[in-house]
Amino acid sequence: MSFRWCFLLTLLLLAILAVPCAMADEPSAEAKEVGPPVDAFPDDWNFALRPYFFLSGLSGSVTVDPITIPLNSSFTDLLKYVQLGAFVNFTAEKGQWGASGDFQYIDLYATASDQSVLSMDLKNVIGEVDIFYRPGRAPSLRFLTGVRVYSVTQTFSTSRNEIPPASTTVVDLIIGAYGAWTLTDRWNFELRGDIGGFGISSEFTYQVMGLFHWDINDSLAIPFGYRVLGYNILDDSLRMDTRMGGVMLGLDIRF
Repeated sequence: MSFRWCFLLTLLLLAILAVPCAMADEPSAEAKEVGPPVDAFPDDWNFALRPYFFLSGLSGSVTVDPITIPLNSSFTDLLKYVQLGAFVNFTAEKGQWGASGDFQYIDLYATASDQSVLSMDLKNVIGEVDIFYRPGRAPSLRFLTGVRVYSVTQTFSTSRNEIPPASTTVVDLIIGAYGAWTLTDRWNFELRGDIGGFGISSEFTYQVMGLFHWDINDSLAIPFGYRVLGYNILDDSLRMDTRMGGVMLGLDIRF
């Protein structure tokens, strides 16, 4: 299944899950237990800090003229080559409005699947800032827009040609939606999908993420699930069509 279909199915599922909240005039006793909280739009600020791991594999291809390097590494292949990684997310929310920021840095040293390329060093920096809005008739759903910045530097060691380091930075407008639903007293579910690029900076970027949350208490929770982040970039010095997909595991600190 292509990423476009995955994204469309994600948005469809978000819409389906939002319908009961939008159509209900008064919450039933069951909805009060498993649906959105009664005070769906609190007047006070709510903050959440999430340090996390993105245990991702890498697939696709990278072209640095005159060589195209196919990539197909699982997380277990990449784990032993990670030299440095940092992942953190911050969210602030008040009433129907909120904002979030996400930062990722990962430095990988790996062996390419092309035999002409001995090794490669990939330095990736991804920063994102989003603003989201919760509609009054569907408080579990959030519509978002934001900016995602992706900066990558790739250095290759080959047995044939000298390839200078290649780097590029793209700044993309993204649009999307995500929802968060209470399942039980201690379990919640979060689903998100977004797209961007549209040929303005990168050709296309997309993200799909589904997370379960286990609440330890009112202040701490453990989110875990699966995330896919893809990029199609056409640049003078570097062309990329890559997909990062894998398990996410973190810690939510609410205050």
